[in-house]
Amino acid sequence: KDGLIPVVISSKGDTYYANEYTRWYDYSQKRWANAVILVDSAKGNYNPGEKIDENDIESYFVWIPRYKYKVWDLGNYSSAISGDSLANIQEDSEGKYALRKIIGNARVIDVVFGDKDKVKVEGDTKKSGKSGDTSVNVGDYLIHPAFTLGTTELNGIWVGKFETGYKDATSRETAQQNKQDSTKIIIKPNVYSWRNNTVKNFFMSAYEYKSNLKSHMMKNTEWGAVAYLSHSSYGIGSEINNNNNSDYKTGYSSYNVDQSTYPGTESTGIDGKSTTWNTPNGYLASTTGNITGVYDMSGGAWEYVAAYGVGSHDKDSSGFEENEITTTYKDYIDQYSLSITNTLYNNRILGDATGELGPFYTFKDGDGNDRPHNSWYADYSDFVDASNPWFNRGGSWYDGVLAGQFGFTWGTGNVYDYIGFRVVLSIDNI
Repeated sequence: KDGLIPVVISSKGDTYYANEYTRWYDYSQKRWANAVILVDSAKGNYNPGEKIDENDIESYFVWIPRYKYKVWDLGNYSSAISGDSLANIQEDSEGKYALRKIIGNARVIDVVFGDKDKVKVEGDTKKSGKSGDTSVNVGDYLIHPAFTLGTTELNGIWVGKFETGYKDATSRETAQQNKQDSTKIIIKPNVYSWRNNTVKNFFMSAYEYKSNLKSHMMKNTEWGAVAYLSHSSYGIGSEINNNNNSDYKTGYSSYNVDQSTYPGTESTGIDGKSTTWNTPNGYLASTTGNITGVYDMSGGAWEYVAAYGVGSHDKDSSGFEENEITTTYKDYIDQYSLSITNTLYNNRILGDATGELGPFYTFKDGDGNDRPHNSWYADYSDFVDASNPWFNRGGSWYDGVLAGQFGFTWGTGNVYDYIGFRVVLSIDNI
């Protein structure tokens, strides 16, 4: 619809206009549906079956179908356990706690697809899972909150396949732009991630990008929907490879280096320590383990998501007025309760890939500093608090074991040269 073209992507990264009357996607085989938006000069130039010139592509998107998932943990954790009390974390020769996959709570997430009408017929109508909701229990199936936009039920969302780049940037520095400009959005592999911007500038740039497709900055719950699907039988089923490209280039995957420690091993992209998205090793940085998935959800840049702790407003940092968050754009910003501590995980929204990843543990990383980690892959796990009310997801190229599709931390909403964002389309086109 409206310029969104279905495509199939070859293993080498060549993109073809899909014939919708053929089997152009198959989630049972972990082949997720992809689509592109063309640059204005190329629109109308292609027909089904034809190869699309890479220079004619402005943005890639991946379809996340509506689903319900089986709740395995209610995320009711109010603190992180100190590493000093963990008998199963061994100290290394320097007396520091070794960073490794220590707890092993990761599991295959039980996902059931269904369109909005069929899900209701099946009787599984639970949709909340917010802090304080006592109607959801372990073992229940919960309709993932990413598929409810205000009062509208969606059959799925189109997620930016890569971190959002800054159009025409020629270096990591020139992609650092503190401005609102939807014309600069580009979502492609091997481009420089747009960073060093306020949350509001990111948000408004995404919101105005393709308003006919309900484009917006990715919410925390939408991040969770992709992360959970990646760890179901329809996804890679494991933690994905880090993008360790120190130039913040999109679509890279660490190669033949140890990313199980902190700091991780960085790469320039030409030093043999990482590979591009369209290689067998590159596929390991995708949510499917193949070229059809979502990239840059581990490493690259941290990503601001539209998720805010209500009651801790600082316009000077984020650029937002409080009423814009809670009223004007409320359907596009997840709202969280806040406290003065950044380990009150029970303020989670079920499905957002935060509290359900507990229990949480604080122990020393390779630099000697204590940080909280989840019990899936030891990803960084700091909840938002009254001083830092905006969520970041995924980690950066530098973060090694702290990065991952299940990693999260806080931010002020202000500019940082290591934080970018991602675009989502919520047009209900099935």
